[in-house]
Amino acid sequence: MPRVRPTAPVSIDLQHLNPASPAAVDSLAGERILLVGTGRTTAQLYHTLGVIKPKPNVIGRICLDASENDTQSTCRALGGIEHLPKICDANKADLVLLSLPVSMPKRTAIVIDLLTQKGITWRFMPTLEDQLAGLTPAATHQAEPEAAPHKHPAGDHACHVDLAQLIDRQPRPLDENPIRDCLADKVVLITGAGGSIGSELAQIVCRFSPAKLVLVERSENALFQIDREIARSFPDQDRHAELHDVTHAPRTLDLIDRHQPHVIFHAAAHKHVPMMEDHPAAAIENNFYGTRSIADAAHTCGVRRFVMISTDKAVNPSSVMGASKRLAELYIQHENKLSPTIYSMVRFGNVLGSACSVLPIWSKQIAQGGPVTVTHPDMTRYFMTIPEAAALVLQAGAYAKGGEVFLLDMGEPVNVLQLAERFIKQHGLVPDEDIQIAITGVRPGEKMFEVLAYDGEDMTPTPHPSIRIWESTPPESARLQQIALTFDRLREKNGGHQHAWRGIGKDTILNALRNALPEMVESAAG
Repeated sequence: MPRVRPTAPVSIDLQHLNPASPAAVDSLAGERILLVGTGRTTAQLYHTLGVIKPKPNVIGRICLDASENDTQSTCRALGGIEHLPKICDANKADLVLLSLPVSMPKRTAIVIDLLTQKGITWRFMPTLEDQLAGLTPAATHQAEPEAAPHKHPAGDHACHVDLAQLIDRQPRPLDENPIRDCLADKVVLITGAGGSIGSELAQIVCRFSPAKLVLVERSENALFQIDREIARSFPDQDRHAELHDVTHAPRTLDLIDRHQPHVIFHAAAHKHVPMMEDHPAAAIENNFYGTRSIADAAHTCGVRRFVMISTDKAVNPSSVMGASKRLAELYIQHENKLSPTIYSMVRFGNVLGSACSVLPIWSKQIAQGGPVTVTHPDMTRYFMTIPEAAALVLQAGAYAKGGEVFLLDMGEPVNVLQLAERFIKQHGLVPDEDIQIAITGVRPGEKMFEVLAYDGEDMTPTPHPSIRIWESTPPESARLQQIALTFDRLREKNGGHQHAWRGIGKDTILNALRNALPEMVESAAG
């Protein structure tokens, strides 16, 4: 059996294995499959595989505890985990499907190490209970393609990379009843649905059986991908894919009026700090005017609930991106005072594994032999996995009464250099021996240390231990109106909306931001 090693983290969803999933069926066709897990999880997985047409060739199962082999299941028990390599050889197993709960991380790691050391091809299948609780593991793996480019000589020692373990946190179970009340049989609309958080939100929302899911995304490829994923994972879900830019207010109003959503999750945003320093008009157009456009439409059309996803970079912002998100926060708080719609926002730090974030960059750097780049040895950040962040956004939105700034418990800030060292070690490599770490310098707009709230704001608990509410004072209407008027004049100075921001220089926009937000600070880059 050829040796196969894991590569970049990829979550494999048990829901993906269903009768309407041709990609999954094709990948299993002709494979001799062995199930590994507990008695309950292997029985569940065997039942799920049984509904696929044609039915995969499952040769048997192995339970961690041999006594669990007596669990009621028609799947043949082949022995204990200690005999896994011999059982694979004797039965000519092509693929192991491993299904263990997230509450058993050490046992999972042991089995993965055993499979990897013996060169046995495997995939991780999250348990159904963990998925329903929003506890899907953040990092499982697929086999590496045979022709992977730029293999590093030490790469054969690569190991399982568990994102939750990397930042030393495990997600807490969801309080599902409020989420179910909020989403079940409702029309749910998600902007930025093709992004890292938006796409994860869409997957979790579908587990609560909305009447209709509306996926709004301006990237054609991203929209195609998430629409395809939802069709595969939830073939019976009524869904609509809308290729749309929320910054266009008239069309946004028409979109909301046509679909009449009960709930909107607003995840569309520009998020890359250094890039937005060079494109301040684009940041304000998307992050402020996009939010304003859809928030206004939600009020006009009587949407019940509106949840905006914000960022820790909006607190004492040092960047254009953070400042543009702070403007959006102020607008949402202002809108909540004027509308029967329940407006709220959820503020959190960095999510591991999102597109163009640090882990995909480091993974590629490791695959190319290094170096792994870190901007400053003392820089710290708050981190959370994508599944946990998305699940808690839904939880917070369900708790909202109006005007709240929900703060997710990000744990302790993590030193980025130490994170890079742990990431390299989890690939079986030695930092600064097998893979060098290069300090590249702080980038424009970046802070050395992020914070999640302003001084003087009071924090109150919610029913979920990972969510708090920061009691901040909404902006005075006169202040918000002056801010909006200032940027409206700049935006439309030379030709109105059709020629937005034409002839408006970067320095002019930066000065307007500093005047609108006195709390802005200098970035660590100066």
